[in-house]
Order: sequence, then C-alpha cells, then structure tokens
Amino acid sequence: MKIPKVPNGLQSHGKKFFKKVLSEYVLTEGHDLERLFMACRCLDEIADAEKVVTDEGRFITDRFLQKREHPAAKSIRDNKIIFCRIIRELGLDIEGSQDSRPPRQY
Repeated sequence: MKIPKVPNGLQSHGKKFFKKVLSEYVLTEGHDLERLFMACRCLDEIADAEKVVTDEGRFITDRFLQKREHPAAKSIRDNKIIFCRIIRELGLDIEGSQDSRPPRQY
C-alpha cells in the first residue's frame, strides 16, 4: 500500500510523526488521516511553544509586577492533552498487552 504524501503545513516534528505512524499503521479513511494531521500539528505547536518558554523562561512578570506562568506553557499543556486524545481516538495507543489501561466505563 502506498503511504500518503505528507501534507503541507507540517514542520519537522509533525512530518516525522506522520511518516512514522503511516509506516507502522494502515490509515486509509479520510477522517483518520485528518486526525493524524491534527495530531502532527499539535506536535509542531508544542515544539514552537517549548522554544518560546526556553527562550523567555517559564515565568513572566505581568503588568502588575506579579510572577505568573508563561502563556505558552498553557499552549503546551493544551496541545499535549489534545494530542493524547487524538492518538486514543485513532487507536494508536493500544498494543493489546495486558499492561494497557482498562476500557473506559462511560
């Protein structure tokens, strides 16, 4: 089966993950490829935000001279949550081993 071309708009982290997933899994449905693209975008956004936090520091001083968490840290957290949910929806986190988490009840 031919691996789909990497979509435009992905950066290095996203491209690498896109290629790795499609080399290990068969995703042929359009909605699955779109979800994979969204997961790849999350990885790119996480990398961008982590660079900002690394350059500017984890905490910033606001206009009231109070220390608070850098806004990019929230972006990192949000994108990690979204990434994990997409991976779970695609079923890429299931290995079939007994160590995996039990199915959700609700």
